[in-house]
Amino acid sequence: MKNIEIAKKYLNAAYSGDIATAKSLLDENVKLTMNGNNEISGITNGREPFFASFGKMLQLTNNTYNLDEQVEWLEGQERAILIAKESAIRNDEKFEFSRVIDYIIKEGIIKEIKIYEGDPTIADKAFSK
Repeated sequence: MKNIEIAKKYLNAAYSGDIATAKSLLDENVKLTMNGNNEISGITNGREPFFASFGKMLQLTNNTYNLDEQVEWLEGQERAILIAKESAIRNDEKFEFSRVIDYIIKEGIIKEIKIYEGDPTIADKAFSK
């Protein structure tokens, strides 16, 4: 399976609530790196902390966080890179932001995900207490 297919399969599973499939595509020590200065930024290691970060993102936005568009995919030997448009509503304010999501994939398993915000201040507003 190509790296883009693995990343898309993960996204489809995660966003449809099929956590078992999503977890099966992540290394048990998956590393998540997110830039910014908010409740979900920083580095986490492991599946459970990874999904806790995702849960926190949903909690902070009252489950309005959404991946609106997969703008473009790029693929390398050990990675799939997604340029994405996302949105969330918080306290009646809509936040729209662009992200670059770098999936590092080895032997068919996602080992690391790095998320780069186009404008970190927007994500900071959406994901801060």
